[in-house]
Amino acid sequence: MESPNGPLAGVRVVDAGDATLRWAGKLLADAGADVVRVRRGLPGPSLGDVGGGHGVLAWWLDGGTRYVDAPPHSDGFRELVARADILLESEPPGTLDGAQLRADNPSLVHVALTPFGQDGPRASWRSSDLVAAALGGVLSVNGLPDEPLPIWGRQTETVGGLYAASAALAGLCSVRAGGGGLSIDLSLQQAVMACTEHLFMFWWHPERLAPFGAPEAVRQGSLHWVRGYEVMNCARGACMVSPTAGGVFDLIAYLQAEGFGTDLPAVPTPTEMLARVEQYMAALRQLAATKDATELFEKGQAMHVPFGEVLTVAQVVRNAQLTARGFFRPVPGADERLRIPGPMARFSRTPLRSPAPPPGAATEVQDVVQQWGSGPASMSDDEHRSLEPPSTQAKASVPGDRRPLAGLRVLDFTHVLAGPFATRLLGDLGADIVKIQTTERAQGGSANDFPYFPMWNRNKRSVTLDMTHPDALGVFRRLVEQADVVIDNFSAGVLEHWGCGPDVLASWNPGVVSISMTGCGGDGPWRSYVTYAPTVHALCGLTALTGPPGRIDVGTGIALNDHTSGLLGAFAVLSALEARRRTGLGQHIDLSQLETGAMLVAPALMEHLATSREVTAGGLADPFDPTLVNLVVQAADGAWLAATVPAGDGEHAAGERAQVEAMAAAHGAHEAMERLQAAGIAAGAVQGARELTGVDPQLAHRGAFLALDSPLWGTQHTDRYPGVVRDASGVPIELTYTHAPYLGEHTFEVAAELLGMDADAVAEAMGSGLFS
Repeated sequence: MESPNGPLAGVRVVDAGDATLRWAGKLLADAGADVVRVRRGLPGPSLGDVGGGHGVLAWWLDGGTRYVDAPPHSDGFRELVARADILLESEPPGTLDGAQLRADNPSLVHVALTPFGQDGPRASWRSSDLVAAALGGVLSVNGLPDEPLPIWGRQTETVGGLYAASAALAGLCSVRAGGGGLSIDLSLQQAVMACTEHLFMFWWHPERLAPFGAPEAVRQGSLHWVRGYEVMNCARGACMVSPTAGGVFDLIAYLQAEGFGTDLPAVPTPTEMLARVEQYMAALRQLAATKDATELFEKGQAMHVPFGEVLTVAQVVRNAQLTARGFFRPVPGADERLRIPGPMARFSRTPLRSPAPPPGAATEVQDVVQQWGSGPASMSDDEHRSLEPPSTQAKASVPGDRRPLAGLRVLDFTHVLAGPFATRLLGDLGADIVKIQTTERAQGGSANDFPYFPMWNRNKRSVTLDMTHPDALGVFRRLVEQADVVIDNFSAGVLEHWGCGPDVLASWNPGVVSISMTGCGGDGPWRSYVTYAPTVHALCGLTALTGPPGRIDVGTGIALNDHTSGLLGAFAVLSALEARRRTGLGQHIDLSQLETGAMLVAPALMEHLATSREVTAGGLADPFDPTLVNLVVQAADGAWLAATVPAGDGEHAAGERAQVEAMAAAHGAHEAMERLQAAGIAAGAVQGARELTGVDPQLAHRGAFLALDSPLWGTQHTDRYPGVVRDASGVPIELTYTHAPYLGEHTFEVAAELLGMDADAVAEAMGSGLFS
């Protein structure tokens, strides 16, 4: 039976955040939480009569929330927080009395997201989307060699909001299990740098990745770091083209039949392909110049290679896949031209509620207080236990382990980046991640001994299980019966082919939450399309929007959509677990990475649908606030410096702009940054891995990096989870880290623990090919 109120129905949220937290409040509200905001955000570009007085950002980020006039530090604010489950805030460090708020509400989950964290030498520094991208590493790899550029749409705020939303639900999971309230101090800088894909991988694995340009990753437009994905100009339009995935040999045959690359091997070995990838790409570039972009895209997908046409905003809103899945949803009672992208995922049992208008007049504080009653909405432990399905618990008690998700067990079928990033986050916060692998699939970039793997697979246990073996389904069933979550990012239908689709999983364990993170979703005409992040960026409009004015072929230099899909996947899982607390039942989640990408550019899509205006690439310009001026200038030492100044007062803005340029001309980027920050100007040097890991004093203070002993790598370098977790008394809760596993490292351990098999039985099963 479906619940129309969403998985987070009944959860109470006070949102005292600035722009960096609006995504968090939006996601929680979309999922059914009662989100009460205590400050209004930028409304964004006007939608005129269509918007009913609200701008595009208000419809997108504030729909379904409430607004109250209760600023932080006021009595009304304290009354609300005393009754809330979750507090989101971004107040300057040290200005909000967290101890008093926790005393008022010992079960409060308090999430603070600030530019650099709550303490350290730069805790009080100013920031902006551009400055966060500079100091977090994004500008070092995004843009053109001589032109650092941000990703369109203030995506550092998206990343920060996604981290905050998932942190809030992880804390709520702990509270629901009787663990008491806690606080999470999130650093936006650390959250952003965690989503820079290959930046640190190049720096930490220079020998292995020298053929790709390591140790220092650089800006190279649309060319992906593997040099096998690039936007190519066509006879009409442009297309992201790549000779990868399952149809490579068919692609080469087609290429050569068209008269290109005839001197290249028709059936190259992986080694040959790597050595000659630039020659294959050159031949593809020649082919693309003769083809229509749509034709080339469809031909590539028919061969099962990840081509993606670079779609403009106007093309995305007519996209056949998004249309088939009803992605652009009307708002009941609003102008019919107003469409809200979403939902962020399809929940089989507790679907997300329909879009709602943003708040108009403020709600009275006492009205909310009266509705919320005398205390937080958290159910008692007895109430929770009465709802627990007999076969599993949402979060089992683990004596001595205070991490928020300790006791949660996840069966992980994911590979590459998006899925592994979701389970990395869950593992960082204490979940037991059982990664199910096979020798056949653990190849190339998914191989345990390739540098890409350790980046996203710390805190996981690896077991080998060949799902095509006759006995595999029985073994997997026994694992599912003892699990809370099953997650995959295979192509649509793979688990069903193995005989363990969502309905079967639910029959084995009614409380299990399953999530499929497919490229384009579980249904629709593009259901079977092959996509990676560069493909999705092209198809969702992000590539066309990110670049200098007049160009659609630059795009993003990192796999942003993989990171955001992973964060969104973790949020969806935690939302479904909260619903299970209320209903006693699990459910299936269908998450489309294409739809995640379209949500990243949602304001542009909404504006076009409502007004027919088409947003295009704007370079450094802030897409939402014309009163801000973004600058990136080269400093005296040749390094780049980014700054954001207000343009409200023309004379004042001109003075600040001149100050930035003069400071850069006279000093190195880091010294200029220090001086500008001391003068109250948001500025940051464009930092790469060298600066982030070596000279950034804020990251050093926060202990942002650590080294793990590893049987594969000797030393495995990694960045920490971007938040510091504390209990209701303010005592830190240590997050532990283990090295990324080698293939099958924990097969014997997991088989003994969960399957009751002794070593001889496991060895026999290995011999039969079951554990391989």
